[in-house]
Amino acid sequence: MANITLENIKKSYSSKNTVIENLNLQIEDGSFTVLVGPSGCGKSTTLRMIAGLEDITSGSLFIGEDNVTNVDASKRGISMVFQNYALYPHMSVRENIEFGLKNNKVKKEDRDRLINEVASTVGLDEYLSRKPSDLSGGQRQRVALARAMVKVPKVFLMDEPLSNLDAKLRNQMRSELIQLHNKLKTTFVYVTHDQVEAMSMADKIVIMNKGEIMQQDSPKQIYTNPKNVFVAQFIGNPAMNIIKFAGNCESDLSEKFSYGFRPEKVRFEQNKNSEVLKLAGKVVTREILGSEVIYSVLVGNDRIMIKIEDDKYIVNQNIELIINKDDIYYFDNKDERLTDELETHKLFLKIQRGVRINEKAI
Repeated sequence: MANITLENIKKSYSSKNTVIENLNLQIEDGSFTVLVGPSGCGKSTTLRMIAGLEDITSGSLFIGEDNVTNVDASKRGISMVFQNYALYPHMSVRENIEFGLKNNKVKKEDRDRLINEVASTVGLDEYLSRKPSDLSGGQRQRVALARAMVKVPKVFLMDEPLSNLDAKLRNQMRSELIQLHNKLKTTFVYVTHDQVEAMSMADKIVIMNKGEIMQQDSPKQIYTNPKNVFVAQFIGNPAMNIIKFAGNCESDLSEKFSYGFRPEKVRFEQNKNSEVLKLAGKVVTREILGSEVIYSVLVGNDRIMIKIEDDKYIVNQNIELIINKDDIYYFDNKDERLTDELETHKLFLKIQRGVRINEKAI
């Protein structure tokens, strides 16, 4: 096992194409760390630099205590699982798993022992003689994992390994990867654009955008304490509602800031003991998704998403939305989170006044 440290990492493909400017990241020993973000955010490039498959323009990369910035990929003590599995179609499952061991001149009795151990761990015992074409997508994924595991690496790197599987199989493989990590106690670094994978699998999430780290934290902290608007809206389905505060001619209402709240935090009845924000809106769409319903509601010029269990509201119905003060997030004019209690209380009062003024103007 090993921790991974990236110090002042820069990655440029040309003088006009820098994808990562100054990345500093600490990945804890034994953690299941997920790099997540939109396409082009730099997450796969970061993974490939850790793997040694991409050169580092400047900065330093450590695995454990070893500076591996310029060390060949084969000597870093890592194993990588790719999106397309990269299995040899003409080889059996056993031969695919064994291939790297043969190249490293591991003795046959040791190869047999390692293959049997990893095959048992990932449930491939009865498939060792089959070719990849005779396996399901999930079984091929297990072969790719077994081939990585058999090297007994310090670090597992995974680049969107479940993206080619259907939804049901992805759910199953997520569970299996979590169990595998718990069993191996090895450092896992996993790249995905899927927030569900990130939230369900990681003990640490690194959210990236445009080559920068937006936030690194536990799934719970990422969800409940986002540091900026990007993180607040990237994690959560539907995304957090963000409303830019609409001031008017009164000087104390002219500040630029935004406030937000999660779709599942909207209520329709007020708790007498709580301070609330009340917003008047009209239902635009309704999506019934089994145990929950997602409504799109027009509030002024803003489209608000609501996720509740009640399906009684219909399209074009006028409704009043109630949001508890404690469920509201505040962001400055640079989209950074505001957390000072006194400052946010003042902003809450401004929002209330603004809503009342706008209602009178209608």
